[in-house]
Amino acid sequence: MANRFSDWQKDLSSELIKSKRRRKLYFEALREEFDNDLDALRAAVRVIGLKEFSHLSGIPASNLSNYLKKGKDLKISTLKKMISPFGVQVISIPLDQAA
Repeated sequence: MANRFSDWQKDLSSELIKSKRRRKLYFEALREEFDNDLDALRAAVRVIGLKEFSHLSGIPASNLSNYLKKGKDLKISTLKKMISPFGVQVISIPLDQAA
């Protein structure tokens, strides 16, 4: 079995995968806790699971893993694609990535 993030929760992950509405509500709640969408996305992926989120987003797990690393430069279009499974628009990005 693949290694999992310590934050991974099987039941919550299953519910978020099944319901786009719940994913949206969950992500909106994370936005209130984190300073920007990328940090909220990192937290969401840790709970949902990298492999599971890869299936949702259509982005290979290896690419996701690289994109989610701290200090990684991302294009806004990449961030939009990664956030799209939550049914929300990008509203805040880290200042060091605003260029």
